Amino acid sequence: MTSEKKANPDKPIKMQVSKSWIKRLERVESPDVTYVSEAFPVVLEKGRGIRVQDVDKNKYLDFTSCFGVLALGHSNVQIKNAIRAQTSRMIHGMGDVHPTVSKIRLLEKLAELSPYDKPQSVLSLSGGEAVESAMKTAMLATGRSDFVSFEGAYHGLHLGALTLNSRSTFTKGFENWIGTQQGVVPFPVDLNEQWGAVAANPPCPWDHFEAWLDQTHNLVCQDKVLTQLQKLLKTKTFAAVVFEPVQGRGGDRTWPKGFWQKIQKIAKETKTLLIADEIYTGFGRTGKMFAHEWLDIVPDLLCVGKAMGGGLPLSACVGDATLFKAWDKSKGEAKHTSTFLGHPLACAVGRVALTEIQDLVKKQSKSLLDLKVLTQNFANSCARLNLEPFQVRGEGAMIGLWFYKSSPGFAAKIAEALLHRGFLILPSGPRGDVLSLAAPLIAEKKHYLKIFAAIEKCLKDNN
Repeated sequence: MTSEKKANPDKPIKMQVSKSWIKRLERVESPDVTYVSEAFPVVLEKGRGIRVQDVDKNKYLDFTSCFGVLALGHSNVQIKNAIRAQTSRMIHGMGDVHPTVSKIRLLEKLAELSPYDKPQSVLSLSGGEAVESAMKTAMLATGRSDFVSFEGAYHGLHLGALTLNSRSTFTKGFENWIGTQQGVVPFPVDLNEQWGAVAANPPCPWDHFEAWLDQTHNLVCQDKVLTQLQKLLKTKTFAAVVFEPVQGRGGDRTWPKGFWQKIQKIAKETKTLLIADEIYTGFGRTGKMFAHEWLDIVPDLLCVGKAMGGGLPLSACVGDATLFKAWDKSKGEAKHTSTFLGHPLACAVGRVALTEIQDLVKKQSKSLLDLKVLTQNFANSCARLNLEPFQVRGEGAMIGLWFYKSSPGFAAKIAEALLHRGFLILPSGPRGDVLSLAAPLIAEKKHYLKIFAAIEKCLKDNN
């Protein structure tokens, strides 16, 4: 992929070969899985670094990291070497019976990186499985069965984790099983901290602004959310509060300062656990090894995945050994396991990926600071041009451009336009009004300058 051709925005990308493959896909895949329209999607064929190519030979800059998984980029040399080395030894094993060396080494690496004194883990393959491991651990440790989560949250679509989700897109048809979802609370907002910059030109009269946020975006002032949480937790029926340190599919939302210290205090008083879902945010995505470090708390249980596997399916629930004592294996049979638990190939690759990311996190503080300035300069430039207003969200290399005054689906239209300009990028947020940038951690300033220029052109075209 050395000869990269620039996409011509006035000339649509070629899609003939992709469309032929999509027709074959539609014959054999459930219709609920892959979204298909006249101009979306393309079928990817190969990638290297931050660049990918589809079956029509169109080339793109990948600002998704394939859902945040490829933190080290496509076809990373160290990852490929680890795959070759392990496949020559052992590909599959017996994870909960006869452990492999690669499984033990990965668990040791996780323990080294974790924030716990005596860390232990439960391995699995997907983020949803890791969340369910945490939920089951919390239920055993507390003797309770209910959970608190937040509007906009995404903790996977496994049946247990689905109870933490409030979006009808995902829950429709399963309402009777899910129940009343009494533990889903609004996402908190601090008007002064997060909206001071738009006070001079709000999207509605300022005295109606709080109601507008609630009615349009389901965002509620943090004091009201804290009161609601305190009332729920004082019932002492909730095993845990489950949260993302930065909401991913919720639209790269960050929390008001000091919010989580207050929640942690209430949780300790009511003997309720905190489960941090860092499937997306973990391992350097936000500039720290784990995003909960920005919140100045340590959760009781930590769910990790995505970047952890270096491109292979791998996840884990991590916590202190005192909590995992709740799992009784005195009869010799695992209560929570799966055929591919501790998969030797995934574990070997995961250990290498974590080591590489660990080194990268130590070096990236200045580049992420530069990225923050670059992003804000871009936002200011768009404001001067009177383009569709947006607020910059997220942390580190997890960036969201929130078009808060736009109609639902606005960011999805921009994402599709960017595809035809040579960029892979995803919309997010309950209304599809956030454009999410989650490039590989190896992305450089020149790559961001290219996509910011393309976004500006798309916004001008939309004016």
